[in-house]
Amino acid sequence: MRRRTSRRPTILDVAAACGVSPATVSNVLAGKKHIAVQTRALVLEKVDELGYVASATARALRMNRTWSVGVVVGDIANPFTPEVIHGIEDTLWERHNNLILCSTGSQSDRKVAYLKNLIDKHVDGLILVTQSLTPDEAAALDLARLPPLVTINRKSEAVPSDHVAIDSWGGMSSLMDYLLALGHSRIAFVKGLASSTSAAERYRAYRAAMKRAGFAVHPGLVLHGDYTIESGTRAGAQLASLPQVPTAIVAANDLMAIGVLGALRERGVPVPDDISVAGFDDILLAGHPLISLTTIAQPKYETGVVAARTLLERIEIGPRPAPKMIKLDAALKIRGTTAPPPMKRGNRTRA
Repeated sequence: MRRRTSRRPTILDVAAACGVSPATVSNVLAGKKHIAVQTRALVLEKVDELGYVASATARALRMNRTWSVGVVVGDIANPFTPEVIHGIEDTLWERHNNLILCSTGSQSDRKVAYLKNLIDKHVDGLILVTQSLTPDEAAALDLARLPPLVTINRKSEAVPSDHVAIDSWGGMSSLMDYLLALGHSRIAFVKGLASSTSAAERYRAYRAAMKRAGFAVHPGLVLHGDYTIESGTRAGAQLASLPQVPTAIVAANDLMAIGVLGALRERGVPVPDDISVAGFDDILLAGHPLISLTTIAQPKYETGVVAARTLLERIEIGPRPAPKMIKLDAALKIRGTTAPPPMKRGNRTRA
């Protein structure tokens, strides 16, 4: 039975009740294996009897660890993000680490402010999900205090770090090879954020595939997007209004591809009979029967797991000679928004 006292019991009280040193009590509570079985049992018994609760602050100071990890995302509303966060959280929880989540809204000042706050809280490590650090942002931080860092999908050139990414080149190449094999040659592309290294890699893979097939990349068929549905809608409307429309439209992510689908539907363009549409990510909505989007599937949950494990390893064993780069495979998912191009498109125009 626990004793009721007027003050909170300390580790000194437990040590006195057991007749051992405070260090022995600390070692027992830390799970150290060199403690005698009888001593361990006695300490645990007195801890329960006295109602002692270890101070997280004292433990953190003693072991130079806070068992907390900061995770910074660009847009928490992006359907790509939750599955990645789920993988990170499950992995951290298994190792008794806490997650502190910050969403920047893709705003640089908020990103820097959150990172400064996380550094001040002495988090053991940081994970940036589809976020990077520009030279100006890195200069605004005290890099000497920056804990171990892992970036996901968007590599930070300003600060060396471990990096986990989808094989954007391989994924986009397989999608393009599939569309070219169907007979498409006039293929439009909606680019992702200019600051995204993965978006740039997907665009380069698109250009390389067109070049391998012997087709030119028409400047008017390459439009800028920002990974949102709205930018996809604008791109779809613009492409559907061209004198010579493309036979296929590839977007650098699923949200933009869904925006393209909406714009084509508003204009009465049948998909995939007139124009095929494909995306990249395989978010949950992409597989819905009303959308059935052909896309490249990313192992989003696994990405979070690998990033968290990589960070914990970096925290546990210290710095390696060089940052670690991990690439995960992506897979083509063929659904209902792609088909061979119309047999007699020629130079047909659309009002």
